[in-house]
Amino acid sequence: MYKFKPIFAALAITTGLLALSGCATSQAPSSAITSLPPSVLPERIATMRTVLQDGVDKKVASGFSAALVDSYGRIESTYVGLADIETGKPITPDTVFRLYSMTKPVTAVAIMMLVEEGKVDLDAPVSTYIPSFAKTVVYVSGDTLETLKTEPAVRQLTVRDLMRQSAGIPWWGATKPVERLYAMNGIERAPSEPVPGFKGPRVANLQDLADRVAATPFTNQPGETWTYGIAIDVLGRVVEVASGQTLGTFFKERIFTPLGMNRTAFQVQPGDKENLANVYFAVSKIKPPSGGIDSYVKSLKDVPMHEALRPGDPPAKSPFLEPARIEFGGAGLVGTLSDYVRFARMIAGQGELDGVRLLKASSIAEMGKDQLGPKANANLIKQGYSYGLGFGTVVDSNLYPSGAPVGTMFWGGAAGTQFWANPQTNEAGVLMTQVLGDYLRTYQVNAARAALGNPVQ
Repeated sequence: MYKFKPIFAALAITTGLLALSGCATSQAPSSAITSLPPSVLPERIATMRTVLQDGVDKKVASGFSAALVDSYGRIESTYVGLADIETGKPITPDTVFRLYSMTKPVTAVAIMMLVEEGKVDLDAPVSTYIPSFAKTVVYVSGDTLETLKTEPAVRQLTVRDLMRQSAGIPWWGATKPVERLYAMNGIERAPSEPVPGFKGPRVANLQDLADRVAATPFTNQPGETWTYGIAIDVLGRVVEVASGQTLGTFFKERIFTPLGMNRTAFQVQPGDKENLANVYFAVSKIKPPSGGIDSYVKSLKDVPMHEALRPGDPPAKSPFLEPARIEFGGAGLVGTLSDYVRFARMIAGQGELDGVRLLKASSIAEMGKDQLGPKANANLIKQGYSYGLGFGTVVDSNLYPSGAPVGTMFWGGAAGTQFWANPQTNEAGVLMTQVLGDYLRTYQVNAARAALGNPVQ
């Protein structure tokens, strides 16, 4: 059985990093190649590939695929290692990956499309679209139901609060009181993931999920601080209400088909079942020092050889092969490297790709702007980034681990996937892998540093 809990627990240390390109294949725009300046990609990719190969050699990951796009639309891609160790299947351009939280930016784009159409107001109460959010409460104290104390929310939650994840909506968990309440209410957080110990009826649909969230205390007052969790899954229900379509149908008709992302969906497509990668847990007896969200092993030379890569979701039995019971807007998509490159290029292109415009440039700018401020993003700013509307955004290149430029928009997924897009320079990059481990972040950061032309540590 697939063990989801470690995957989502690991997300807290993997989000907020960039990882990019490769060297196995190359694409160029249709304009005359001789009219373009020499590309910096080959030199950077050679260094980056060395970084990724080190991760495969040390059994930190079974394999990687990556792509980098420059400001002229030139694309370089690389594929290192295996998609499935047990069958010996290599990672190729056809490999399908679980995107997990890289689903969130797609949902955010859907919301902004509806904002531009006048069907959603960012500053309207969520209760406009989901009535159960009209009266909500915030956790104050207590570790049990008998000692639980709450207070009314000082104002109604807004769509913007959900978009910037300042809504006080976490995931279920076993330690913090509100997270335990989420578990008691059976509030799921990922496809086919039952909540351990919950004996009641499972969440039926996105409306049911949103109603259960509304009935559970928030961790903080609306807008007070950044709380990572399933707020953007609730936004998926807003998309459904405002558009009159299921989330999956909206994604396909309004985003994936126009962009040519034909292999991205809430279920592995029938012709891709043999291409789904395995997810692995990287096992090392040597644990890295703990030190909070901004702590990780900086240097590749300090990463130990790992003992094993243990399979977590054998492709032949994966729940992602079946129709999604709930279309989680925060965690549910699967797709290929090339598909997500097209999404990232659209963001880098200020809402447009190959003549197809999904969003206005002003909407992309709003999504990439720090929406939290110094108080709400106090934990994030230690790493040089904040959060916009469905995306992380770099606010200090000197603090950001890869040194990415200010204004770079990005996010990642629980199994190690990462992407970035820079609307100022029209550059983008995507890294795909399927692994959970304490040392993965070292490779994400250093691959990004190599791809940006910064020294590898």
